[in-house]
Amino acid sequence: MFVLFLLNFTFYSHQTDTTQVYPQPEVVVTATRTPINSIDAPSRVTQVDVDEMQRSGFDNTKSMLSFVDGIFVKDNGPAQLGTVSLRGTAAEQTLFLFDGISLNNVQNGQLDLFLVPSSNLQSIEISQGGSSALYGANAVGGVIDFQSKTPINNFVRIDLGGGSYANQMMDAEVSEGINDARFNLMVQRKRGVNDFDFTFTGGSRNFPMRYTGGDYVEDMQSLKIALPSSIGMTSFLIQNVSADRGTPYAISDSTFETTSRETDENTMAVLKNAGNFGSFDYSASAGFIYSYLKYTDPAYATDDYYKTLSTQPAAQLSYSDTKFSGAVGVDAELDRGESDKMASIKDRNRIGAFASGDYELRKDLDIETRLFGALRYDGYSRFGNTFNPKAGINIKPLADIPIHLRANIGTSFRIPTFNELYYYDPIFDQFGNQNLKPESSTDFDLGAAAELEGNRAPLYANLDADYYHIDTRDGIVWQELTNTSWTPENLKEIVSSGVELSLCFSYSSIFALKGNYFFGKSLDVSDPLDPAAYKKQLLYIPQQQSSLVAEATPGIFTFTAAIRYVGGRFYTSDNTASLPPYAVTYASASARIEAGPLELFPKISVDDLFNRRYEVIYEYPVPGRTYWLELGIQFNQSK
Repeated sequence: MFVLFLLNFTFYSHQTDTTQVYPQPEVVVTATRTPINSIDAPSRVTQVDVDEMQRSGFDNTKSMLSFVDGIFVKDNGPAQLGTVSLRGTAAEQTLFLFDGISLNNVQNGQLDLFLVPSSNLQSIEISQGGSSALYGANAVGGVIDFQSKTPINNFVRIDLGGGSYANQMMDAEVSEGINDARFNLMVQRKRGVNDFDFTFTGGSRNFPMRYTGGDYVEDMQSLKIALPSSIGMTSFLIQNVSADRGTPYAISDSTFETTSRETDENTMAVLKNAGNFGSFDYSASAGFIYSYLKYTDPAYATDDYYKTLSTQPAAQLSYSDTKFSGAVGVDAELDRGESDKMASIKDRNRIGAFASGDYELRKDLDIETRLFGALRYDGYSRFGNTFNPKAGINIKPLADIPIHLRANIGTSFRIPTFNELYYYDPIFDQFGNQNLKPESSTDFDLGAAAELEGNRAPLYANLDADYYHIDTRDGIVWQELTNTSWTPENLKEIVSSGVELSLCFSYSSIFALKGNYFFGKSLDVSDPLDPAAYKKQLLYIPQQQSSLVAEATPGIFTFTAAIRYVGGRFYTSDNTASLPPYAVTYASASARIEAGPLELFPKISVDDLFNRRYEVIYEYPVPGRTYWLELGIQFNQSK
């Protein structure tokens, strides 16, 4: 009976909305580039409601993504580098978008989640599986699409927060309208010291130590303007995120002192116009991203800098009717990089074009079937041309049983970064390889999703299950040429495969329970003659992880309890040494108190409730139990 019960479930993000009796399948766009209900998509796609996550006490992007199935957040500690592994792939193999603009840094291919403030986000869509047929480079493991807030209501809001290890937060937000134009202005500052005690184990002895040098200051300023017209909407977003932080070393012995620091400056601007002509929708955008990173360490006479500039114009035309949805589009990217670790300023240009569509079939037995297809061309100034196709299907085989079966197959690729192409360090004799070619992959996934709605009670439950397989060839790895010389080569072949399960149960808007489980292997199958590496798990990729989140919303209150389990992670390529599994418990309580035009949002949260000491990355300790208190005060001008 329990198995039969589970067959009536699928995973959707729970929407805390008192006007809804139970959550409905959300409309997403990342998986197909046109609006579609997530249960009808050809592959798994998850939507995160950022406002809901913040009410539940998850206050930063790293913590939000840590509870999404299939994502492992590689966190170097408080206010430190945070990257993701999606379906067991490398951090450079996930494409990050912000309002359609690629955020992957052209210098290293990654995105530091610490530099993505969640306060300016409305939602996050995660499309698992290769997506280069829709979005081009770097979407080997999937796409994580950040969507900024849309200014709607008139209000002024101030948030003040503080917590363990001298962490503080202050932000102010104004949303206002002038005639037909609307704007949202936000400023935020976060800071902290992040000194904490821990125990270092060396040999048979334990050494009480104190983690220092992880202090930080982070500032964010953002302005978004939306101007409606008779045919659509024009919007302009400009956002700047800057940070100054200490970057402590790995702690390898009982003496610990750090002098290294990192300074970041990221500025982004996005101009977009979207509208429709009859059954046709269009959008045109231009994105601009400037990134500056400076790394200093007086102890090693290090004073390095990296500057990158990326300009990204794009246009898309789409069409929808009762049976067919399709889109065609063109985009381009002009990248420039400058660093004291490159001999000169480097440029890279790209132009791309895609076409995608889905068609709904109905047989005599009312079997709902959707067919999906996409094809994309990308032409690079350095790497030549590449074509990437994708095909998928979604079937609801039984009219009266809400089960959907889906399958998806396609190819994807990742281009070499500026570091991999041009890096040069004469002291350590490390240099890039300008003969590198892009990594390429073939992936497929099979999945099933089902949903159950209560006939008499406001009950909603769902289950999602997927098997995936990703074969990546020409993987780039830094190769030792001599005892002192290193350069990257296209030597790796990686096979990643696994299963993802997720479950959600909700009763009205009062209670919700969400859980997920991931099991996967990411194996190096490059060289059968190398037993030390052949068929070994990649570094820091857990084979198992799971999470469970329970949320109760009685009246004006929201109570959340969550636990996240992460399996062991190897930190040597021959898989002879690993970090132990860990489980972390989280709890929070918040309220929404209305007093005329004022709304108060008090919140308290505790992370690592039982003070479990663990390491996500080898020799990088985490602080243990931490507390956070916050109060938001919002004045609604419309009341």
